[in-house]
Amino acid sequence: MKQKQPQRSQKRRNFYGKANKESLQPLDRVIEKFLSVNRMNSKLDEVDVVLAWKEVFGEVINKKTRHLMLKASGELVATLNSGPLKEEFNLNKDKVAAMLNTHMQRDVVKSVRIR
Repeated sequence: MKQKQPQRSQKRRNFYGKANKESLQPLDRVIEKFLSVNRMNSKLDEVDVVLAWKEVFGEVINKKTRHLMLKASGELVATLNSGPLKEEFNLNKDKVAAMLNTHMQRDVVKSVRIR
């Protein structure tokens, strides 16, 4: 005679047999939570800004760029080699931030400082 086995719930159970609510979250939420807990979002944003800088402003300006850094406050610090290019970027700081944010489709760069 076969014994009927009880039907198992679709929910995952933790060590104590209780349903684990965290295991029912979509994967993207779990990854976002992991990144925010480990404070990795700002570094990923910095990588995105550097890649966007290359794509938005092209190879010529990228070669004249010595260093890019995104602070946690959302301030982008760009160090440029060319004096005239520095002046041009200083006059258009708001436009630079808007172009980068539009390219990345999210509001990461709050302000721009040119050195």
